[in-house]
Amino acid sequence: MAKRGGRTVLEKNRCVVVGAGAAGLAATYHLLRGGVEVVTLESSGEAGGRLLGGRHDGRVIDLGAQFFFRPYRTTFELCGRLGLEGQVVPFPFRVGLWRDGVLTALTAGLDPRTLAGNFRELLRFRLLSPAGVARLTALLFLLLRRRRDLHFLRFPGNLDLDGRDLASFTLDGYGEEVLEYYLQPLVSCLTLGQPEEIGAGYGLALAWYAMQGCCTLKEGIWTLADRLHRECRGSVRLSTPAREIVIEAGKVRGVETEEGFLEAGEVVCCTSASAALRLMPRLPDGARSLLAKIGYSSCCHVVFGFPRRSFPAGWYAVALPRRSGSSMAGFSDDSTKCPSYAPPGESLVHCFTFGAHARELNAQPDRLVAARLLEELRSWAPSPPPDPLFRVVHRWEEAVCLPPPGTLRQLRRLARELPQTVRGLHLAGEYLYMPSVEGALRSGMDAADEVLRS
Repeated sequence: MAKRGGRTVLEKNRCVVVGAGAAGLAATYHLLRGGVEVVTLESSGEAGGRLLGGRHDGRVIDLGAQFFFRPYRTTFELCGRLGLEGQVVPFPFRVGLWRDGVLTALTAGLDPRTLAGNFRELLRFRLLSPAGVARLTALLFLLLRRRRDLHFLRFPGNLDLDGRDLASFTLDGYGEEVLEYYLQPLVSCLTLGQPEEIGAGYGLALAWYAMQGCCTLKEGIWTLADRLHRECRGSVRLSTPAREIVIEAGKVRGVETEEGFLEAGEVVCCTSASAALRLMPRLPDGARSLLAKIGYSSCCHVVFGFPRRSFPAGWYAVALPRRSGSSMAGFSDDSTKCPSYAPPGESLVHCFTFGAHARELNAQPDRLVAARLLEELRSWAPSPPPDPLFRVVHRWEEAVCLPPPGTLRQLRRLARELPQTVRGLHLAGEYLYMPSVEGALRSGMDAADEVLRS
């Protein structure tokens, strides 16, 4: 130990990464591959962040991210480097959309047969009126025409859409039915937020990615974080919260912890935007005001194991419109994703609460939460489920990042310019791209590249 500037310096490092979620693990892995000695601090007792999961009585439980969209190039390339390419499996993304007691099932896919089948379902079950189907068709043509702009990582052509929220954009161009019975249920299932809270560019990109289908990993999405952590284990310190990322005279000095000060020439902050604000009180005002705009949805996530399936064959999820009054944005059966998730014939039903409902349930005991959601499931599920074999309750105070309209361009500029404004400081996190696992991983690797170049 040494004294420097009134601080007890525990050690001196080339680089410290704060946070061992998807972005932090990707940054650490990339830095180690580049030959940089790095220390990664994680406040909780496990790595992975929103890639949280594990096994429960032999069943695979994904408590964070539920799937990868098929266009996730960065994610799948990383899986390949980690020896997980054989674990990647597509699954049928067939979702029932509810209206007035009727479920209309639509299947992700861009081939003509799938699209034609979806339109037959729309006309048969009357999710939308004939005029609503025509407006939805116009929206789908917009997605096809703008598909190159609707990219989670490369979105310069999307910024004309980013200035408005998704709700007002849809109401003005495509009507109330398309908003309330198609886009809102879909977007709320994916973000656990509302279309008024996100820019139109992000919301339309979510719809476009969802149309292309999904993949999972045979042993769970969480195994990507587990493999990254194994590769970086010697550098990751769990249960070691950072108190402050110290900035002085336009330069990062290191990280203050409960044990003392870790001096470092480079620091990569891989936390949520809200945590970054708390950790960096001396961040320049412009950066602070921008990070303060970033919001997060909440979720009380409950998993039920049932002895039999309650969805029709091939169905993955049910999306509920907010007008239904349900506390859930939707629910899914993970036994559909891959046979390795649950024993034959069983179901793994995930319930996703959102908004004020989630905040209310997050304050209640597990027993009451599970009882309430089981009652709701029996009202909404295509076939009422029996008594559960088990239940798992997990609370997310910050579930999914909700970037408000007009922030995408500013956030990308902030990530590029901050290392020059505060020398040695780098940001990483899903909020720097369109929020997604893909964006989180890419942002961590981008920040690592900046360190390697410096």
